[in-house]
Amino acid sequence: MDDLRVEPWILPLQPDLARLAMEVADHFDVREIRAWPETRKGGIGFGSLPPFLSWLGMTQGKRHLVLLQAREVGALVPGARTAPMPHQWLDSLDLESLARPLAHHPALGGDASIHVVQLKPGGEAQIRSYGQAAPEVVRAVLERLSDVQVWNFSD
Repeated sequence: MDDLRVEPWILPLQPDLARLAMEVADHFDVREIRAWPETRKGGIGFGSLPPFLSWLGMTQGKRHLVLLQAREVGALVPGARTAPMPHQWLDSLDLESLARPLAHHPALGGDASIHVVQLKPGGEAQIRSYGQAAPEVVRAVLERLSDVQVWNFSD
């Protein structure tokens, strides 16, 4: 795994994510989209959730975008919610609507895997992935963001 790299990633302003979401939905013959990701407060917004922090991982020539909630990693984002995250927000997340446009974003090479991570107490992380699973990429991001060095993953 010598080729594994992770770094913070800021979503480029272009292309417009609403337009990209519609183009990708058309390409995959998705009949209806109710929500799509958006650029919000320097992160990736989706629905009523606070913006996600995003990290780009590269391994074996494949791009992986890891999305985390700032509050769960102990980060402060100006204007972000101070209330706790909704219980089991990850289970109810419309992963396809969030991830599909991001996975096909030209800045990510048009073929990235997306991993949304919910952090829980005690070094536990729940991951939902769109595309190829990459626990090693998620683990590398979490090790950069936390003093916890042993993470337990659940799906």
